[in-house]
Amino acid sequence: MRVELSPYDPAVTYPGQKHFDCGHAVINAFLRNSLKPQVKKNLSVAYVLTDADRGDHFVGFYTVAQHLIDMSLLSALQLGSLPKKIPCTRLVMLGIDKEYQGQELGSRLMKHALLLTRSVAKQIGGFGLYLDADPRALAFHQKLGFALLQGDQSPEPSPMFIPVKAIA
Repeated sequence: MRVELSPYDPAVTYPGQKHFDCGHAVINAFLRNSLKPQVKKNLSVAYVLTDADRGDHFVGFYTVAQHLIDMSLLSALQLGSLPKKIPCTRLVMLGIDKEYQGQELGSRLMKHALLLTRSVAKQIGGFGLYLDADPRALAFHQKLGFALLQGDQSPEPSPMFIPVKAIA
């Protein structure tokens, strides 16, 4: 298996994309209904994992967008004096097809998203990466250095943040 990471191209029909199932209905629906139009309209950018040994079969993806977060949400991180609105990157969605789960491909996508966040912050400014974590992924994100902003909101998604300075 040769899994490759590349920018998502909305003009391409990726083999396996229509049958993608990561086990999460919201992410599956986003992929089928919103990913292509959002990328076409420049509302977000996406990266895709494909299996080159299976004709570039669609394995997984993530999307990011520019975002503003209220400073009040970051108060739990005790970051000192900041403006009322903080520019950051937002991880919108991330999913790995069930067939490929358990191979650390989600970690690969997250590491890429973190490095992209750091790079963008150096180029245009940005304070970190924000996401709304699925309850099943809280420990995964905490292991990467994300902090809960309002505690565990399970069964709803929990807002999490990692400052750029904490990205290795």
